[in-house]
Amino acid sequence: MKHKMARVITIDGLASSGKTSISKKLSEKLGYYFLDSGILYRSVAYICLTESLEHSTDLLITNLENNLEVISDQTKHYKINYKGNDIADHLYNEEIGVLASIVSQKPEIREYLMKLQHNCVKLPGLVANGRDMGSKVFPHADFKLFITAELAVRASRRFKQLVDSGKEASLEKITSQLTERDKNDKNRKISPLIAPAGSIEIDSSHLNVDRILDKILELYKI
Repeated sequence: MKHKMARVITIDGLASSGKTSISKKLSEKLGYYFLDSGILYRSVAYICLTESLEHSTDLLITNLENNLEVISDQTKHYKINYKGNDIADHLYNEEIGVLASIVSQKPEIREYLMKLQHNCVKLPGLVANGRDMGSKVFPHADFKLFITAELAVRASRRFKQLVDSGKEASLEKITSQLTERDKNDKNRKISPLIAPAGSIEIDSSHLNVDRILDKILELYKI
């Protein structure tokens, strides 16, 4: 009897391209586990700040090994526990985002988190969302997607998201931030943002999530 292997789908792409929403819906449709790799780096950034460990990578990794857990909830979405507590509510502010970008450049941190991400692969499968899932973390994934969208569309989406959540926002500032983030993601020395070899590129500019999901399911063969 042939041993059944867990399948891996990677979804990489530009910031605010809709890849996280697409990934979540796809994982739910297929009954797969879902991993947003961004929460790993944001968690490390949060721990750096709360424990004042941003200047000592060795001590930081020791702390992570002893206190950080990646666990799945009832919906098969992976979340981060630190010292037994769910820290999701602390991860989404500008300071954490900036520091997450910095810690993601450290090879030791990427190597440590690579192991955690590989451990997330479980039957029947995993949808992994991020910047280098198909190019670096899971280069032999069964199915790879790369999501793009026009800058103006991405900025508008991000602006609406912030306004809807009751936060002040400037469309001009968001556009500038996304432009800078694109530049940094594509030009960083370690795991730059690229369309992975063998990936299918989807422009989400003028498609809603459900239309994109239908398109993906037509392409994906179990």
